[in-house]
Amino acid sequence: MKNYCFLTFLIFLSCSSVEENQDYDSVEIIESIELPLEINETSGLEFYKDGFMTHNDSGGEPSIYFFDNQGGGLNSINLNENSNEEIKNNDWEDIAADDNYIYIADTGNNFGTRKNLNILKIRNDEKFVLETKINIKYSDQNSFIPSAKHKFDAEALVIINEKIALFSKDRDSLKTHVYLIDSKNSEQILSSVAEFEIGSLITGGDYNNDLKLLSLVSYSSRGDQYLILFKDFNSENLQRNSFSKYKIPVERAQIEAVKIIDDSTFWVTSEDEGIGSPFMYKLGLEKNAPNKTN
Repeated sequence: MKNYCFLTFLIFLSCSSVEENQDYDSVEIIESIELPLEINETSGLEFYKDGFMTHNDSGGEPSIYFFDNQGGGLNSINLNENSNEEIKNNDWEDIAADDNYIYIADTGNNFGTRKNLNILKIRNDEKFVLETKINIKYSDQNSFIPSAKHKFDAEALVIINEKIALFSKDRDSLKTHVYLIDSKNSEQILSSVAEFEIGSLITGGDYNNDLKLLSLVSYSSRGDQYLILFKDFNSENLQRNSFSKYKIPVERAQIEAVKIIDDSTFWVTSEDEGIGSPFMYKLGLEKNAPNKTN
């Protein structure tokens, strides 16, 4: 991903003017933890035992990395060690887990050219064996010519009521489109089931079923980072949901993943952006604080 600096710059310049030029109330950074350089492109975050697991972005090893709650004790497993099928990290963007499986979204598609989009379905045990690849296509994608503005990139994956929900990163409208995926079907053509006027570019997500809380993270063309919360999330009628948007007070960073701790605290991770180290931040909401709601 970092090898395409010029093309990425073009994407940044081409962000839609739809983006809202409005200030949002901030969340508070409670804790800041420097992460090892081996995960400098950390792009997904999930709890694992007493710590966390993550993965790097495109072009890296097809590995899951594990670390403790202070960013130490790093170790990893290459998914090809126990797989009968070759696994590649084309553009891994997010990770989610349930009791039986871990899902990795190989759905990054910066220029809309990919024809091999998939979600890795991996057994949630000590060996992390690939059970299947869920191959996906978008029903309304008719062109694969490189483009800086399109809606066929997706970087947030969550599990909602035993369904995989994928949230798009639409550089044209700055909306996010929601796609539901059956985890038992290895070939699927996706159509949007809902869309939200986010006004920024989605990079990660998490869902907590007990709290009925959906969280997303995003960024703007100015480099502002946001936490987006859907409280009392209605999973039966997705379009009826509304969200609150909070600015994350960090600079020179790109938040790529989020994990819900409770209804007011969250972990997020940031890539190093080529200027230092990746970081993990604990964010907190101020009780009864006003915010921008849509």
